[in-house]
Amino acid sequence: MPTLRTALAGRTESINHTLTVLTPRWTTWTLQTLRRQESMRAAEIGAAMPWNSYPTTIQILNRMHNQGLVQRLGHGTYGITAAGLATEPVHRALADWHRQNFTTVTADAERAEDVLARLRPAGTTATLAALDQHGPLTYPEVVESTGLQPSSAYQRLACLERDGLILRDSPGRGARYGVSPAAEQLGDTYTALASWPPASADPGTAPARPVLVRPQAASSEWAAVAVQRAPSTAAVPGLFSHPPAAQPLVPAAVTAISRPPRTR
Repeated sequence: MPTLRTALAGRTESINHTLTVLTPRWTTWTLQTLRRQESMRAAEIGAAMPWNSYPTTIQILNRMHNQGLVQRLGHGTYGITAAGLATEPVHRALADWHRQNFTTVTADAERAEDVLARLRPAGTTATLAALDQHGPLTYPEVVESTGLQPSSAYQRLACLERDGLILRDSPGRGARYGVSPAAEQLGDTYTALASWPPASADPGTAPARPVLVRPQAASSEWAAVAVQRAPSTAAVPGLFSHPPAAQPLVPAAVTAISRPPRTR
């Protein structure tokens, strides 16, 4: 496993680009839905994720089309592009890290989206890199090391602490911050983020048939997710090459912040 420092070295820009493209809500779910079929109509995609309205589904597809993740095939149908297919290793790494550090039982697509929401906010990559390389650091030292504005650095540290990615040694103003054990395990995740899209993935083209990761769950299983309307507690087998496994216990400091992704 690559270390966090190795994974981040010289890759901040490519990592942040990948996060910008893949983080918007329901991107992972949409890509995994499209893996099931060679092509799907917008209404069919929406039916697979019935917690979204049809206009919301169209907005998601339009954004993903503009970003080269899906393509319009004509007659109101959509297919996944090579760049979209190439996100599978990224999603797998994200879900694996989440499974190792959170006890929540949920679909792997939701695991991936939760981790993306934790890593996406501006300054997160730079802050983790600075703390990993130079930490533990005080708040002023974080500002100096990252180049973030003081207010931005303060907000980023508070958010990272809530997300279980950094730890502080005291509650006072002179506290020193360092990366948490969970954050130290992000080497594989950041390596996958930095490696997308591979040079062979042309965002404008897709293979004749998408490469299915695994035979997908029956529609009744998708319906069960819709009924629950709680992706953080719904298990949807088949979105990745292996089903969700029983989650190990982790420190309360980490499990306490396990919650659905949010917009920041």
